[in-house]
Amino acid sequence: MKMWPLLFTSPKHLGFWMLLDAVYVFFLSFFLNTSIPLSVPKFIFVHFLAIGVGAMVMFTGLGAGILWIPVLTFLEIRPSEAVAISIFTQIAGKGTGSLTYLFNGMVDVKTAVAFIPMALAGVTLGFLSSFYMRGYEQLLLYIFVLIAAYLLIRTIQSLRNPIPVIVRSSAIPAPTINAGSYPVVILSSFFTGLLSIGNSDWLIPHMALKLKMPISRAVATGLLIMFVTTLFYLVLTCISVWRGYAYWPHGTNICYLLFATCSGVIVGGQIGTRLIRISWFERYQKHTFIVLLGASIIHLLC
Repeated sequence: MKMWPLLFTSPKHLGFWMLLDAVYVFFLSFFLNTSIPLSVPKFIFVHFLAIGVGAMVMFTGLGAGILWIPVLTFLEIRPSEAVAISIFTQIAGKGTGSLTYLFNGMVDVKTAVAFIPMALAGVTLGFLSSFYMRGYEQLLLYIFVLIAAYLLIRTIQSLRNPIPVIVRSSAIPAPTINAGSYPVVILSSFFTGLLSIGNSDWLIPHMALKLKMPISRAVATGLLIMFVTTLFYLVLTCISVWRGYAYWPHGTNICYLLFATCSGVIVGGQIGTRLIRISWFERYQKHTFIVLLGASIIHLLC
């Protein structure tokens, strides 16, 4: 029972993760251009990109698609493959990062426990609806973007208010969760299952504005909910492929690039979870979230 907490809390220093990554890259370098048909410069570029993406995702709580897909497309990776790489790397980075947040007491467990069943119901409805609502994706995407834009404006307006700071987990009272939050969770997760869009774009602003959470706690809680939702979405996808209703994207680039991306986002995730400990980053965490949410909205419209 004590193994999992020790696994994510015992490496107190970031140097542990960086050393582990350096050892991984060193041993993997012997297989590049041979067993793994991936050039060393391309591997290094994608690996360091993954570290940066993982850090920003764990710091702001937003999905990685806005950061991943344009660059992977530039590397001549097909959009369908780019989406698949983004999903797998999100599970790797958000898995280790959100569990680190959890064991460090940053996650509001009461809110996460209340929201996760609603998120799973929403992603299931969205996933099943995707088989019957083909042709309406563009309209639904615009609806998602409009609501995200509204939450973005509200978050910008909230910059006038003092930002509560987490000193220790017991210092922040638990938010009062009412039934009005459940439609937001279900609907945001519905779009995750339907359009593969992260539900944290809605959940983090909602928790910060309506539940009066500090932005750092809202990010940590939203990331845990999004990780569980993404993992469940992958399970639904596997079942759909097994039953013959869907197919995995073709192409060998996915498997090879995952050697570079998954390890990178794990290290980046550990960096992102530690940025909040620096007062300057903590002060501008909400500002960074606003910038990336705005960029994400523009990306979805393009």
